[in-house]
Amino acid sequence: MPVIRKALATAAVLASTVIIAHPASAHPLAPSSPDSSAGPARQEAALWHAYMSTGFTGGNAYLYGNTGECTFVGHTWNDRVASARTESSARVELWDHANCTGGSIVIDRTGYGSIGPWVSAYRVTYP
Repeated sequence: MPVIRKALATAAVLASTVIIAHPASAHPLAPSSPDSSAGPARQEAALWHAYMSTGFTGGNAYLYGNTGECTFVGHTWNDRVASARTESSARVELWDHANCTGGSIVIDRTGYGSIGPWVSAYRVTYP
Protein backbone atom coordinates (compact mmCIF):
# COMPACT_ATOMS: atom_id res chain seq x y z
CA MET A 1 0.00 0.00 0.00
CA PRO A 2 1.54 3.31 -0.98
CA VAL A 3 2.63 5.63 1.81
CA ILE A 4 0.10 8.30 0.81
CA ARG A 5 -2.79 5.79 0.99
CA LYS A 6 -1.64 4.71 4.47
CA ALA A 7 -1.43 8.33 5.59
CA LEU A 8 -4.92 9.10 4.25
CA ALA A 9 -6.38 5.98 5.90
CA THR A 10 -4.72 6.88 9.22
CA ALA A 11 -5.97 10.47 9.01
CA ALA A 12 -9.50 9.24 8.27
CA VAL A 13 -9.49 6.90 11.27
CA LEU A 14 -8.19 9.63 13.55
CA ALA A 15 -10.89 12.00 12.29
CA SER A 16 -13.56 9.29 12.83
CA THR A 17 -14.41 9.35 9.15
CA VAL A 18 -14.72 6.30 6.96
CA ILE A 19 -12.88 5.80 3.69
CA ILE A 20 -14.07 2.94 1.53
CA ALA A 21 -11.66 1.95 -1.22
CA HIS A 22 -12.70 -0.76 -3.62
CA PRO A 23 -10.23 -3.65 -3.18
CA ALA A 24 -9.44 -3.65 -6.91
CA SER A 25 -8.13 -0.09 -6.64
CA ALA A 26 -5.61 -1.03 -3.97
CA HIS A 27 -3.53 -3.58 -5.91
CA PRO A 28 -3.18 -4.42 -9.59
CA LEU A 29 -4.57 -7.83 -10.49
CA ALA A 30 -2.00 -10.45 -11.38
CA PRO A 31 -2.74 -12.31 -14.62
CA SER A 32 -3.66 -15.93 -14.09
CA SER A 33 -5.63 -18.65 -15.76
CA PRO A 34 -7.18 -21.80 -14.32
CA ASP A 35 -5.09 -23.99 -16.67
CA SER A 36 -1.74 -22.38 -15.92
CA SER A 37 0.46 -22.66 -12.87
CA ALA A 38 3.06 -20.26 -14.33
CA GLY A 39 1.58 -17.02 -12.97
CA PRO A 40 0.61 -16.16 -9.40
CA ALA A 41 -3.03 -16.72 -8.46
CA ARG A 42 -5.13 -13.65 -7.65
CA GLN A 43 -5.70 -13.32 -3.93
CA GLU A 44 -9.20 -12.59 -2.78
CA ALA A 45 -9.48 -9.66 -0.43
CA ALA A 46 -12.16 -8.41 1.90
CA LEU A 47 -13.25 -5.47 3.98
CA TRP A 48 -14.44 -5.81 7.54
CA HIS A 49 -16.00 -3.20 9.74
CA ALA A 50 -14.48 -2.48 13.16
CA TYR A 51 -16.24 -0.40 15.83
CA MET A 52 -14.85 1.16 19.03
CA SER A 53 -18.11 0.53 20.93
CA THR A 54 -20.23 -2.56 21.45
CA GLY A 55 -23.38 -3.06 19.40
CA PHE A 56 -21.74 -1.88 16.15
CA THR A 57 -21.64 1.78 17.26
CA GLY A 58 -19.07 4.46 17.96
CA GLY A 59 -15.93 5.32 16.05
CA ASN A 60 -15.49 2.90 13.18
CA ALA A 61 -13.38 2.03 10.18
CA TYR A 62 -13.25 -0.45 7.34
CA LEU A 63 -10.11 -2.57 7.44
CA TYR A 64 -8.83 -4.38 4.36
CA GLY A 65 -6.96 -7.66 4.08
CA ASN A 66 -5.79 -10.22 1.54
CA THR A 67 -6.77 -13.85 2.03
CA GLY A 68 -4.39 -15.70 4.31
CA GLU A 69 -2.25 -12.70 5.28
CA CYS A 70 -1.84 -11.80 8.94
CA THR A 71 -2.35 -8.04 9.28
CA PHE A 72 -1.77 -5.83 12.34
CA VAL A 73 -4.85 -3.65 13.06
CA GLY A 74 -2.67 -0.58 13.60
CA HIS A 75 -1.96 1.45 16.69
CA THR A 76 -5.32 3.26 16.58
CA TRP A 77 -7.29 -0.01 16.71
CA ASN A 78 -4.95 -2.22 18.76
CA ASP A 79 -6.93 -3.54 21.76
CA ARG A 80 -9.83 -1.18 20.91
CA VAL A 81 -12.12 -3.25 18.64
CA ALA A 82 -15.34 -3.61 20.65
CA SER A 83 -17.57 -5.04 17.89
CA ALA A 84 -16.99 -6.13 14.29
CA ARG A 85 -18.51 -7.75 11.21
CA THR A 86 -17.65 -8.39 7.56
CA GLU A 87 -19.39 -6.79 4.62
CA SER A 88 -19.17 -9.85 2.32
CA SER A 89 -19.11 -13.65 2.35
CA ALA A 90 -15.60 -13.49 3.79
CA ARG A 91 -14.81 -14.58 7.28
CA VAL A 92 -12.18 -12.76 9.29
CA GLU A 93 -10.16 -14.27 12.12
CA LEU A 94 -9.50 -11.71 14.86
CA TRP A 95 -6.34 -12.54 16.83
CA ASP A 96 -5.01 -11.65 20.26
CA HIS A 97 -1.42 -10.94 19.14
CA ALA A 98 -0.01 -8.96 16.21
CA ASN A 99 1.50 -12.10 14.62
CA CYS A 100 -1.89 -13.93 14.54
CA THR A 101 -1.20 -16.09 17.57
CA GLY A 102 -2.98 -16.49 20.89
CA GLY A 103 -6.74 -16.59 21.18
CA SER A 104 -9.02 -15.81 18.24
CA ILE A 105 -12.61 -15.56 17.08
CA VAL A 106 -14.05 -15.66 13.56
CA ILE A 107 -16.47 -12.97 12.40
CA ASP A 108 -18.84 -13.01 9.43
CA ARG A 109 -21.71 -10.79 8.26
CA THR A 110 -23.60 -11.32 11.51
CA GLY A 111 -20.53 -10.19 13.46
CA TYR A 112 -19.77 -10.03 17.15
CA GLY A 113 -21.57 -7.24 18.98
CA SER A 114 -19.36 -7.37 22.07
CA ILE A 115 -15.64 -8.10 21.92
CA GLY A 116 -13.23 -7.54 24.80
CA PRO A 117 -10.24 -5.19 24.39
CA TRP A 118 -7.78 -7.70 22.95
CA VAL A 119 -7.83 -7.69 19.10
CA SER A 120 -4.41 -6.94 17.61
CA ALA A 121 -4.40 -8.65 14.19
CA TYR A 122 -6.66 -10.25 11.60
CA ARG A 123 -6.61 -12.73 8.71
CA VAL A 124 -9.22 -12.98 5.92
CA THR A 125 -10.58 -16.43 5.05
CA TYR A 126 -13.41 -17.69 2.86
CA PRO A 127 -15.79 -20.57 3.56
